[in-house]
Amino acid sequence: MHIHDEQATTALLPFDRLIPAVAQAMLDLRAGHIHASQRTVLPLPEGGSYLAMPCTDAQFAITKLVAVTPANRLVGQPTIQGRVIVSQASTGTPLMVLDGSVVTARRTAAVTLLGIETLLGTAPSSVALVGTGGQARMHALAMAERWPGVELRSVGRTASQSKLFAASLADEAHINIKALSLEQALLGATVAVAATTSLTAVLPQDVDANTLIVGLGSFTPEMAELPAAQVRTRQVWVDDLDGARHEAGDLLQAGLDWSRVHPLSDALLTPEVRRAPMLLKTVGHAAWDLAAVRVAMGADTGNSSI
Repeated sequence: MHIHDEQATTALLPFDRLIPAVAQAMLDLRAGHIHASQRTVLPLPEGGSYLAMPCTDAQFAITKLVAVTPANRLVGQPTIQGRVIVSQASTGTPLMVLDGSVVTARRTAAVTLLGIETLLGTAPSSVALVGTGGQARMHALAMAERWPGVELRSVGRTASQSKLFAASLADEAHINIKALSLEQALLGATVAVAATTSLTAVLPQDVDANTLIVGLGSFTPEMAELPAAQVRTRQVWVDDLDGARHEAGDLLQAGLDWSRVHPLSDALLTPEVRRAPMLLKTVGHAAWDLAAVRVAMGADTGNSSI
């Protein structure tokens, strides 16, 4: 059994393979070829949580184990640590262990990029990226890799945060991203991406109808980084409908009629159902972890029409 650290896991999950693998996983989940249960959450000391997320298909049985320990900030340790354990489905033989944080970050970005390309029907020309944390960073890396000509615009809570974020990406990854105010970043943007853990909206109530809105940071009913007015007036898409009903605070707090919410797999199968203005909310699913495992194992992810 191979045990892969953060660097090795990253090398196994290039976005050009991960994005189509996530698309195939969405279709397989819809068709009943992937099985997953609700995640199990147990308490840890100091307000922490221990999560288990199992998922299977005909080839692999996986479980992602994640420890969320907020108190680690005080001692300079990671607040989220995890592993994805992979076994052969037919025999139960252990095959591989992947770094859970890397898997989560990369497959989350892959879902976002898949959603943007699917809903727009093309690559964006400019993206306003709100947030300067780990997910925002991974999304900037993914977008620069996937769309070499895209104009990336960074928005932090303060101007200095935006500048530091842009400078770090330029220094460490040679990525050119503009540090702008929110108003400047949204001007003419093809896409506005919120990648924060904010409890309240980080985008204004009057985003241009031609701008696709994406929210991926909030993950509990109490969190809502997207403005309610935009949620109520746009065609709403989600990566996982069941998960969104329980976790998408942006949609829950807006009092959205769930008959207006569409799974992204609908757009993968029938692109003509898209109607601007649009909004995409992602909450994650164990099947997207399985998509990453398929890529890492070099498995055949099927012939997708995506």
